[in-house]
Amino acid sequence: MSFREAFRAIMNFERADFLPQFEWGYWPATLERWRREGLPEGVQPWEHFGLTWYEHAPVNMGLWPHFETELLRDEGETFVQRQWDGVIVRRRKDELSMPQWLEFPVKTRRDWDAVVERLDPHSPERYPADWPQRIEAWRTRDHLLTCGCCEVGFFGWARALMGVENLLLAYHDDPALLHAMNRHHLDFLRTAMERELQEVEFDFAFIWEDMAYKSGPLIGPAMVREFMLPYYRELFDFLRAHGIRLILLDSDGDITQLIPLFTEVGVDGLLPFEVAAGHDVRRVREAHPRLRILGGIDKRALALGRDAIDAELEAKLPFMFTRGGYLPSADHHIPPDVSLEAFAYYVERCRGMYA
Repeated sequence: MSFREAFRAIMNFERADFLPQFEWGYWPATLERWRREGLPEGVQPWEHFGLTWYEHAPVNMGLWPHFETELLRDEGETFVQRQWDGVIVRRRKDELSMPQWLEFPVKTRRDWDAVVERLDPHSPERYPADWPQRIEAWRTRDHLLTCGCCEVGFFGWARALMGVENLLLAYHDDPALLHAMNRHHLDFLRTAMERELQEVEFDFAFIWEDMAYKSGPLIGPAMVREFMLPYYRELFDFLRAHGIRLILLDSDGDITQLIPLFTEVGVDGLLPFEVAAGHDVRRVREAHPRLRILGGIDKRALALGRDAIDAELEAKLPFMFTRGGYLPSADHHIPPDVSLEAFAYYVERCRGMYA
C-alpha cells in the first residue's frame, strides 16, 4: 500500500497497512535547530523520518502582477516592508514569531476596484512554465497533492486583503462590498482552477480560513451563513463535478461553533484542532462521527520530554484510531523548542500505537 493509498483508506474510515503520517509544517528556527542536532543538510524532515508530505499545486491564485516588495525601514531587530501582496508588515529578523500586520491594500470600495485589476483569472502567469513537466512527474508521485492553498476561502482570503479589523467592520458597514468581493472571488476560482482540475488528479482540495481565536470564531454562525455558505456551495459543487473527492478546511483557534455549518455545505474534514484553543479531538469525534480529523496533538507536549509525549498520545490515539477517519499531527507547525530526538520519539510512538 502506497502513502496515497493509505491516506485515502484512513480518510474513508478504513484500516491502512501503515500510518501515512505527515506534519503541516516546521518553523525555520526548528529546522535550524534540527540541522545542528543531526538532520542532514539538504534532507527534509519528511525524508529523514519516512513521512509522507503534501504539495500545493503551484497555480498562482493571488494578486498578479505582484506589488513591488519594498523595505520601508530598518529598526534593528525588526524591519518594516511592503510585501508582494501589498500588505505592510513588521518582521523580526530572526523569524522567531509571526509578523505584525500594519496596513492592508483594501480599505474602501475604491481600493477594491484598484486591486481587482490584479485578479484576472486568465493571466498566463498563473500557471508555471514547466506545468506540463510537473503533470508528468505527478503521475508517479507517492506524496499528497492538493488543489488550492491560502487564497481558496471566503474569510481568510478577504482578511488577507483587508485585515481583521477592516473586514469585521465591513460586515456591518458595507455588506454589499463583501458580497461583491466574494462573488468575484468565486468566479475567479472557478475559472483559474479549471485547467488544473481537468489535467491533474488531486488527493484533496485545501480550503484556508483561519477565522477563529482561542475563545471562538471571529464571526458568528449567522454571518457565516450569509456571507460564506452560498459561495462555498457553488465552489464545492464545482470541485466535486471536477473529480475532487475530499475537501479539507484549515482554521486555527476554536471553530467548534462552525463545524456543523462547514459540514452542511460539504467540508469533509478539518485541521489542525489547536489544543490551546480548547479543542479535544475526542470530543470532536463524539460530536461528529464521520468528520475527517487531522491534528489535535498538543505541540507543547512535544517539547516536554518522553513522559509528556506518552501522556498526550496515550490519552488520544487509541480512542481516535479505533473510530477511524483520523490522522495525528501537531496542532500547528513544529516549534523550535522541540528537539530532533523528541520529534523522532513522537513519530515512532504514533506508528507503534497504530500498528
